[in-house]
Amino acid sequence: MKTSRFRPWRGAAHRFLALLLVVGPILSRVTVAQEPVPADAGAAPASEPRASGPEGLGVPKFPPGTVRLGNREVATLRAATFGLPPAERAIAASNRLAAIAERGVWGPVVVKEEEYGRAFWVGDTPAFVLTPRDVDEARGETLEQAADRAANRLEMALSEARESRNLPDILKGAGLTVLATVVLVLLVIGIERSRRRFAQRALRAAQRRFAAAGIPGATLLESDHLYVATTRALVIAGRFLELVLLYVWVGFVLRRFAFTRPWGDQLREFLVSTLKELALAAVGWIPNLLVVLIIYAVTRFLIRLVDMVFRAIEDGRIEAAPTLVETAQPTKRIITVIFWLFALIMAYPYLPGSTSEAFKGISVMVGLMVSLGSTALVGQLASGFMLMYSRTFRVGHYIKVGDIEGTVLGLGLFATKIRTVKGEEVTIPNTVVAGTTTLNYSRTPDPDGLILYTSVTIGYDTPWRQVEALLILAAERTAGLKKEPRPFVLQQALNDFYIEYQLNAVIEKPETRIRVLAELRAKIQDTFNEFGVQIMSPHYLGDPAREKVVPKEKWFEPPAQRTENGK
Repeated sequence: MKTSRFRPWRGAAHRFLALLLVVGPILSRVTVAQEPVPADAGAAPASEPRASGPEGLGVPKFPPGTVRLGNREVATLRAATFGLPPAERAIAASNRLAAIAERGVWGPVVVKEEEYGRAFWVGDTPAFVLTPRDVDEARGETLEQAADRAANRLEMALSEARESRNLPDILKGAGLTVLATVVLVLLVIGIERSRRRFAQRALRAAQRRFAAAGIPGATLLESDHLYVATTRALVIAGRFLELVLLYVWVGFVLRRFAFTRPWGDQLREFLVSTLKELALAAVGWIPNLLVVLIIYAVTRFLIRLVDMVFRAIEDGRIEAAPTLVETAQPTKRIITVIFWLFALIMAYPYLPGSTSEAFKGISVMVGLMVSLGSTALVGQLASGFMLMYSRTFRVGHYIKVGDIEGTVLGLGLFATKIRTVKGEEVTIPNTVVAGTTTLNYSRTPDPDGLILYTSVTIGYDTPWRQVEALLILAAERTAGLKKEPRPFVLQQALNDFYIEYQLNAVIEKPETRIRVLAELRAKIQDTFNEFGVQIMSPHYLGDPAREKVVPKEKWFEPPAQRTENGK
C-alpha cells in the first residue's frame, strides 16, 4: 500500500540513509581519500564527459539504465549522480530490490520528497532515488508523474515477486494453462473440421457443375477455378484463425505466471493497440474510401459505355469505316487501359496508407520491377498492337506461322493462340509472330478463293498432255476442292531429266487445307496407277538404247483429249 507519496520527511536519520543509498556504491570503490561530496546531487565530476552545444553544457552524456525487479521494469534512470553512471545506478538499485524481495519484504512502497529528488523505500529499506535529470523531458514528463508511475510499477513488481514464491498461485497458473491448452486444441479441431466440411460442399458443387456441363468425372478438379479459389480461401481463413487463437493463448499463458506476466502484458497491449489503430484508421479513411469507390464506379460506367459502342460497331449496328471495324478490339483495349490508368492516378492520394513509408517502398519496388522488365513487356505490347492494327489476321482465320499451322483462337496483347489440325493449342509470343513470315489462308484477294497446289516430276518420255489430264482428273476426284473455277496445271521447270508439273485447285474451306492436300496426293497416285503412268524423277546414268521422246501418235494418250485448235 502506497502512503504519502510526496510527504516531506526531514528527519536526520532518514536523510543520512538516503545519502548512503546514493553514495554507498561509490564509497565501496574508493581506495584513496576524496573531497567531501558537493551539496548539488546532480553535479558531475570534472572528468565526466559533457554534452556538446550551449543547451548541453554541464549535462552528463550517458546511456540510460533500467531498474528491474524480476522481469518487470520499474523505472528508467538517465542521469549520472555523484559520478555513478545511470546504468550502474540501475544495476545497484535492481540488486537492492532483489535483496529486499529475498528477505520477504513486500511493502509498503513509500516515496519521500528530498532536495535531490524522490527517494523510494520498501518498508524501512531504501531502494533507489529518482532525480529531476532522470525524467524524460522530451515527452513533457514531470518528476511527480515519473515518481507516481515508478511507485505503481514497483508495487506491481513486488506483488509479482511474492506471487512467484507462492505455491498455490503457481499451481493455479499451471491449472489455467492446462485448461487454456485444452480449449485451444478443441477450437483448432473445430476449425479444421469446419474447413473440411465446407471443402466437401465445394467439391460436391464442383462435381454438379461438371455433370451439368457434360464433363467426365475423371477430369481434374484443378480445372474448376471456383473450386480452387474456394478451397484455398478456406485454408487461408482457417490458418489465420488458428494463428490468432495461438497468439491469444500465448498471451494468456504468459500472464498466468509472475515472471512472464510482463511479456503477456506486452502481447496484449500490442494486440489491443493494433486493433485500436486499425479501427481508428478504418473510420478515418471512410471518406477517402468513398471517393475511391466513386472513381471506381464512374470508371466502370465509362468502360461499359465504351464496350457497348465498340460491340455495336463490330455487329454493324453503328456504321463505321472498315478499318475501325477490324481494329475495334485493340482500340477498345487501349481506351480501357487509359481509363484505368487515369482512375488509378486520381484514386492514388485517397488510398489508405498511400503516404506511409511502406506504401512508398512498395511503389519503389514495383517501379524497379517495371523498369527491369519493361523491355520485354513493351516489346510484347508493341508487337501485339502492331498485329492488331496491321490486320494481319483475326480470330477464326486459318494461318501458318513458321512451322505452326492452324486456326487462330485468340489474339492478345502478349501472345497469339493457335489450334492446329491435330487439336493442339499453341501459344506464340507476339514478338515471334511479328518477326516471322505469316501465311493467312483465310484472307486472299482472289474472289474465287484460296488455291491449293502440289507438284510432281515426270520424265520426258511421258506425254505432257497426258500428265496434265491425269492431274486434273485427280483434282476433280478429290473432295473439298471446287469444281469451278476448274483446276489447272503449270509446268514449273524443264529440268535436265524430268519436267516439274504443279497442280492448282481452289479449296472450299482453308482450314481443311492439310487434310484435302493429303487426299489430293493420294488421288494423284491412284489416278496415275489406273492409267499405267509411272511417277518418277529419272536421272542420267548413260545414253539410253533409244531416244526418250514421245511419238506424235501418242501425244493424246488417255485421258488427254484433242481440242478444237489441235492442242
